[in-house]
Amino acid sequence: MTSFPVECEPQPQPRLAAAALLLHASAAALPWATRCPPWLAVPLSVVALATIASTLARVPGLHCRLQGLVVRGADWHVTHAGGACAWPARVGSGTRVYAGLIVLDLVAGHRRLGWLLTRGAMDPGQFRRLKARLRLA
Repeated sequence: MTSFPVECEPQPQPRLAAAALLLHASAAALPWATRCPPWLAVPLSVVALATIASTLARVPGLHCRLQGLVVRGADWHVTHAGGACAWPARVGSGTRVYAGLIVLDLVAGHRRLGWLLTRGAMDPGQFRRLKARLRLA
């Protein structure tokens, strides 16, 4: 297998964070706009608002715990916020690769970490290598 080495520390993505926040707010308001019964609208809105934090934790920036990723051969290593060492990781089942977006799900020990990566978050060459690497994984 051809190896695609990857080293990435994505740029902060405030526009993506704003879009995610807007999407969650719209999802919370939608049951009320479509006049769902209150017994159904309340839980749907609560779920939409409760998941904002977990979505924003996957957008690269200061609020994201995952700071860096290094892939060499079959070894995947991640660095956490405030951590000086790299932890071994593996690709999780929630990873998805699209043309301009990577939904990266990584398992490091007992923790699940991830990123929502757009083309603008990192170097274009590294983005292509990571996409190729994930498609082969």
